[in-house]
Order: sequence, then structure tokens, then C-alpha cells
Amino acid sequence: MKYFSLLIFLLFIQFSFSQYVDFTVIDFQKYYKVGEDNEVFLPLGDISFVDKITYFKQGNPKAENIYSNTDHALGAPDYVSYPDKTYLSLGCGGELIVEFKNNGFIDIEGPDLYFFEVGPSVEAFEVYISKDGKNWKYVQKSSGGSSYVDIAAVEKGKKKNIYYYIKLKDLGSFCDGPTAGADIDAIGTIGGVLKVNIDANLLFDVDKYQLRDKALSTLDNFLIGLEKIPEAEVIIEGHTDAQASHSYNQKLGLNRAKSVKKYLLQHLKEKAKNYDFQVKSLGETQPVASNSTPSGRQKNRRVEIIVIPSEDFYKQP
Repeated sequence: MKYFSLLIFLLFIQFSFSQYVDFTVIDFQKYYKVGEDNEVFLPLGDISFVDKITYFKQGNPKAENIYSNTDHALGAPDYVSYPDKTYLSLGCGGELIVEFKNNGFIDIEGPDLYFFEVGPSVEAFEVYISKDGKNWKYVQKSSGGSSYVDIAAVEKGKKKNIYYYIKLKDLGSFCDGPTAGADIDAIGTIGGVLKVNIDANLLFDVDKYQLRDKALSTLDNFLIGLEKIPEAEVIIEGHTDAQASHSYNQKLGLNRAKSVKKYLLQHLKEKAKNYDFQVKSLGETQPVASNSTPSGRQKNRRVEIIVIPSEDFYKQP
């Protein structure tokens, strides 16, 4: 059922490293049912949820195998009632690290995350967040149950940090039965930001920054999604592999980001005034794979577009 929901709601298609999202079928600003009578509002709708499990350490005692499938913590919530097997039980003292690939999250006014903690018992866990999956900030202890989390306590400056990773540590409040530990059906971002990662090979020829004709449909699809966010800051980042010099890579990355910006502005027309565009080049400085192999270098050649909505977007309609 989880996989079916993901296919219907997200329709992700694999293009090399990039995950292509069909924005014609994505709805933002949606409500999701919690229990019998409640619901939670997630501004990014179907893109709000976890995309990848990066680490799972089962607790001791661990949950039964049927409740230990990490895929059940991905995507939108689908728990109905116990004994549904549509969630992940961490086990007593278990640890889980998840990653958001198509979105991240920031601190906004009010809560920033929502944890769909389900099952027959209420189990507490600690919440940590990270920008890179390496350096962690402790946020708070959640008492369990479906719960909101506000990351404001770890945000000290005016700059809004974008986070892509969450770590959960079960606190061992319930260690008996087949579903020992916290039971995670889904994790959603309330303070979500949209992230689109496009393989540079889809947009440009080798060492070029002029957009290829076949790139236009990819950017047109992104425009459909962008226009569903009426006002936003749009950051376009050019990334390269490490084959050339740093100065060459910086220039190539910047020119590619500028080409994408130019195309978007041309097609937004009068709506362009509603968006604050920034372009930057990170060259070879932020690889996502090894530069020692052709496949790794291809993954590193990319354009990332980050969309930070205005405050009004996060308000419930």
C-alpha cells in the first residue's frame, strides 16, 4: 500500500542521479489524517515526506521482523489501526536516520516537523537534525504519539539553515511485545523547502552552458511546480566534477546556473517579480559521489534548485 501511494502521489522517475518529479500531479498545501478526528497541514503536500533511510540500528529487544521493514517509514502516512504492518518499529533503544532528497526544512513560525508515531503504545524518542548527515544538533525529546517538533531552539542566527537529515533515538519507554520501540509511519516537513536536483547531462552538452533543446521540458515541468508557490526565494546552484581547475569549474557552474535562471525568468514573464532569484557556483566543492569513476563524476555534474516559500505559503488556508 505504501508503494502504491508513492506511485500515485509522487510519480518519481529515475533519470541518472536526478529524481524527476511530475509537478502536474503534485498538490501542495494538503491535510493528512491523524487518528480518527484530527489532521495535520503540510505545505509541500506529497513532497513533504522522507525519501531515503540512511541508517537503521535495531534496538534490544528488537521488534518482530514484520514491523522492522525500513521502507514503511518512507513516504506519506498509511497507518489505519493496529495491527497494521505499515510502520517501522525501532526496537528498544533503536536508532533511525532519514534523508529528504526532494525537500528540506527550515525554522518557520510554529512547528517545523510532524512525526506520525503510531501503534498500540506511546513511545518517547529523541530528535536530532543535520544539514549534511554528519554534524548533528539535538532538538528535543518527543513524548511519542503523533507529534509536532519545533527546531527554533537550535537556530540562533538570522540566517535560515536548510536541513535534510533527521535522527531518531528511541528512549526505551516501552520494550515489550512485537512492536518494541517507537513506531514510525511517516515523518513530514511543515517548514518544508523544495529541492530539485537535475543531472547536468540533461541540460547541457559537455563543458557547455547553453541549454540543450531536450532540457526545456525538464525546466518547463519545474516551472509548473514553482508557480504553485506564489512567492519564493529561488536559489540555483551549479555543480561540476573535479576534472578541471577550480577556477574553470567555478565559471562553468556559474554560467550554467545563469542559463537556467534566464530561461525561468523568460517563461515566468510578469510573475517573475514574485520570486527572488539567486545564482551561485559551487564548482567541484560539494560532490555527492566519488570523482574517481565516470558514474561518480556524472552524479556530481548537476544543477540544484532550492525554493524557499514566503511566510504566507506556510499558513493554513
